[in-house]
Amino acid sequence: MPKYSYVFFGSEPIGPIALKALQLAQYEPLVVVDDPKLSTEEQIAIVEQAQPTFLLVVGYGAILKRDLLDIVAGQVVNIHPSLLPAYRGPAPVVQAILDGASETGVTLMEVDTKMDHGPIIAQVNHRLRGDEYPDELYSILTQKGVELFLEHIDDYIEEKLDLLPQMHAEATFTHFIQKEDGLLDLSRPADELERQVRAFQGWPRSWVVVDGKRLIIDKAHIEDGKLRFDLVQPENGKLMTIKEYCAGLRRKPEEVYTSLGIG
Repeated sequence: MPKYSYVFFGSEPIGPIALKALQLAQYEPLVVVDDPKLSTEEQIAIVEQAQPTFLLVVGYGAILKRDLLDIVAGQVVNIHPSLLPAYRGPAPVVQAILDGASETGVTLMEVDTKMDHGPIIAQVNHRLRGDEYPDELYSILTQKGVELFLEHIDDYIEEKLDLLPQMHAEATFTHFIQKEDGLLDLSRPADELERQVRAFQGWPRSWVVVDGKRLIIDKAHIEDGKLRFDLVQPENGKLMTIKEYCAGLRRKPEEVYTSLGIG
């Protein structure tokens, strides 16, 4: 049983991962809030009814207002899947893959009224291989974040820790990924395109236009310095290999690549 009670604020993609890990650790919240569209008044009503000691935020998708934080005297902690102040915002895992980062990590921090701005409670690094997909990193980093939370939460609540202010001048930021971001700009270097295919596999998915129709690129690799597709999904079709797709067009893969300007 938790020593201190809490309300959990978390939504896709990492909220459910953290909640499952917390349940396995028998550190379950009083209430789960998973809808970031709730108004501040609705959030306040939930927390006032639950009467928790603190709030835990994991990828909730909305900034909590001061009126809500004040209910628990500002004792609000967040698991954020980056080494803050790097990659503040809604897409730290995706951006780390896009950038080809060699390292990322997870931060346990105290929440204030600005986005990913509060002081750091603890951090742990994670080396990247360079072939990760978001789902893998979501799972790894969130699990590490829950471990940090379980290790430090009691001392945090009891004010036994010295929190580390972030170096705000060094902050970098991520943005919400839009559907149109998935279009592959084939004039860019092949390694950047391959990273985009991996980073966007879940959402919004990367795509090109072949014969006037959208072709989703689910997996790709680099061969002799050129981007080559592995798994694709035609518009209104199923996932298939590039060879299967080209066979349906009665064209060779090399002809498709040439038509796209990456032959």
